[in-house]
Amino acid sequence: MNIATVPSVKASPLGRLSRPSLLDKIVALLARVALWPARVIEARRTLSQLAALSEYELRDVGLTRQDLVDLTARPLDEDPTPHLNRARISRARRF
Repeated sequence: MNIATVPSVKASPLGRLSRPSLLDKIVALLARVALWPARVIEARRTLSQLAALSEYELRDVGLTRQDLVDLTARPLDEDPTPHLNRARISRARRF
């Protein structure tokens, strides 16, 4: 887990969670911006590895070439795994 995904909340004396301070929000935003290139590289690496698979290998894991083409319309830094998993599950339900 990185700092951009961990909410910074503190318990108040009454046991309630307080809101993150402005400084916490700024730090989280800066961390998210700084880590953006790494997220893009990782997402594109995953997509290129899948694109290198043969039709048989893609079918073996429940995917098609069209699933990979559909990913090119997604944001650059989005993790392709959830999208591909949904496509695989919906295809498995049809058959």
